Amino acid sequence: MMTEKDRDERRGWVMSLAMTAMALGAGVAAARYWLDRFQRSRVFLPDRFPNGIWSPGSFGLPAEDIWFSTEDGMRLHGWWIPHPKARGTLLYCHGNTGSIAHRIGVFRELWSLGVDLFAFDYRGYGRSTGEPTEDGLYLDVRAAHDYLTRDLQCRAEGILIFGHSLGGAVAIDCALDRKVAGLIAQSTFTHIRDAARAVFPTLPIHLAARRQFRSIDKVAELRIPKLFIHGESDEKVPVELGKQLYEAACEPKDFYLVRRGGHNDLHLYGGRRYLRRISRFRNRCLKEALRA
Repeated sequence: MMTEKDRDERRGWVMSLAMTAMALGAGVAAARYWLDRFQRSRVFLPDRFPNGIWSPGSFGLPAEDIWFSTEDGMRLHGWWIPHPKARGTLLYCHGNTGSIAHRIGVFRELWSLGVDLFAFDYRGYGRSTGEPTEDGLYLDVRAAHDYLTRDLQCRAEGILIFGHSLGGAVAIDCALDRKVAGLIAQSTFTHIRDAARAVFPTLPIHLAARRQFRSIDKVAELRIPKLFIHGESDEKVPVELGKQLYEAACEPKDFYLVRRGGHNDLHLYGGRRYLRRISRFRNRCLKEALRA
């Protein structure tokens, strides 16, 4: 029979075990919190208004300020840049740094192809509200696509989604969830851990990458035409990662290597050839969409 002393010892043991479990749980929660904070500080490097160039009209772009909302209540800002002789619409997803106000030169080149261009800032970037997260960026691009088709009355069959660097991962995810005519993934990676290893080869930063933007698992499911573009001398995302992403994708797909190109200058090094390649891909996508 259990004595009162035995009962007291048992209660003490149970209490000690419970306190230990609570401490471990709190420790794990704290570790997850700080890992998440650490990753966000390395992955998302937004610039906020008024930094950058916020007058695209000064550079010959007839941009209109657009405001739209996401499913979870974020208010996002973008530029709608219509072309008088547009053939197709380009939905542009930028990389992890800056904002749309740092990409005027890129927009001028792409708009010159004769497309309506819609560029937007993720939550926490530019003039958009909120704080960036992986899931948040996926909601943002879906809201941008919905704005195009619902409010601007763009046909989904005429939309090409273009993602640069981290934006490539965002675009790939959107193409699985929304109808588009084609995907252009430029200077992007397989998943964030591979990119972290490449940028910081001597530091275990990849171990903190809990959220991974695992594009390599998603491209195999995309049946739409895909164009992968990468710079031969990309200093941030090695060309090998771009080739691995291409290899993992199913047909139809193309890979375009820009000689001597880095991470942010492919439109400069590629020149007319770069624009012609995108234009041919656009034409092919629109033609195939009409057949479908």
